[in-house]
Amino acid sequence: MAAQPERTVHDPVSVSSPVARRLPSSFFWKRLFSLLGIMPIGVYVVLHLYNNSHSLQGQASYDAYLASSHDIPYYPILAWVFVYLPMLTHATYGLVIIKRGRMNNLHYPWFRNLKYMLQRLTGIGLLLFIPAHVYKTKWEPQLKGEVLNYHHMVEGLHEPLTLGVYLLGVTGVAFHLANGIWDFCYTWGITVGPKAQRSMEILSILAFLAFWSLGLNAIRGFFL
Repeated sequence: MAAQPERTVHDPVSVSSPVARRLPSSFFWKRLFSLLGIMPIGVYVVLHLYNNSHSLQGQASYDAYLASSHDIPYYPILAWVFVYLPMLTHATYGLVIIKRGRMNNLHYPWFRNLKYMLQRLTGIGLLLFIPAHVYKTKWEPQLKGEVLNYHHMVEGLHEPLTLGVYLLGVTGVAFHLANGIWDFCYTWGITVGPKAQRSMEILSILAFLAFWSLGLNAIRGFFL
């Protein structure tokens, strides 16, 4: 008999509500939701963290990166098609999943159930962090009649509240994306057996550390 994906009580997917399981479109939407989390959103997030690491090279390098990023032809259109709309779709269906699902950590406190809970909590956290980040980097400079630059980021991140929000936000982004990679491989049948799933869990932990380090180093650059 062919090996089947591991779906036991240890797997939070199996404890979603009966209503969610009966919906004929859930197969499509779950896979689209998972795919958007990796491509293009995940790719954009990694590039965003990497590009913000220009802060480690000082003011001139960071300001030059900001200037060049907005010189891309059709930048607003590309941003909406490949970033904003996928994020809105991913976030909307993520809220649907949270509403329909039910956590079972009190009954089955396994590692995978803990990840399930943290994935949902970080998702909610990012719904709060991303608007705050957009306000700090786009709207606030415009309200002041300024442009986003290295000095603006230094000034903002030296505020204890802003720094705390960014540290939590970077941690949430790193975990949500890294665990999302594991979920993507599981949802799309790439990691079918228990051994493949355990290997991917190790890789997702390493990915979390890599993404987290990128984000923390980008923040550290504004304190050098």
